[in-house]
Amino acid sequence: MRPSLSPRQRQLLTFIERYIQERGFPPSYEEMRTALKVSSLNGIAEMIAALERKGYIRRQPGKSRAINLQEATTAPSDPLPPSRKCETLPILGAGTAENPLVALLRPRGLISVDSEFFALTGEAWVAALVPDDTMAQEGIRHGDVAIIEQNNQPNNGALVYGFSGEQPFLRRYVESGASFELRSSRRGIAPLRNDGKTPLAIIGIVRGILRRL
Repeated sequence: MRPSLSPRQRQLLTFIERYIQERGFPPSYEEMRTALKVSSLNGIAEMIAALERKGYIRRQPGKSRAINLQEATTAPSDPLPPSRKCETLPILGAGTAENPLVALLRPRGLISVDSEFFALTGEAWVAALVPDDTMAQEGIRHGDVAIIEQNNQPNNGALVYGFSGEQPFLRRYVESGASFELRSSRRGIAPLRNDGKTPLAIIGIVRGILRRL
């Protein structure tokens, strides 16, 4: 039996579990600090260390966002329960903001994902290769595979995939007055603005990230 958690440690663990369930990858320290309203990153680091020491999570040194949840009753080598299913998603091909459906009609391949882990419901799901490193500060890298729910009306702050002209993008959707802009996590990269100068098309909301080692 694992050691009990303090209320704040339990709060942090619950936040990490929900974040991973919704997005497919763990939160950053800054996101944890903001969610728990902790004054410094050191406070988060101490709680993360306590969760690892008590056996609730495992970290991989030197890797961004490398936090793995540790199951209490199921060994890592156990097979998936029979009820779990995989769904095959198309990996979007080339497209444009003027004609984004071409990317779906001409996929570059297929990928199978755990439908329960990513909470896939309905048929409006696709995958896409992350086109660049503009979201590297959030642990998302060029060549990762994004799991996307097709939805061109995201909420403020959502991570979205789409096209700017002929170029694919993966960025944060940020409302700005009556319009919006698409922001990178890296400094020095200008946001993509919905100002009519370059056509923009949002394909959907990123719900998870897969990485091939």
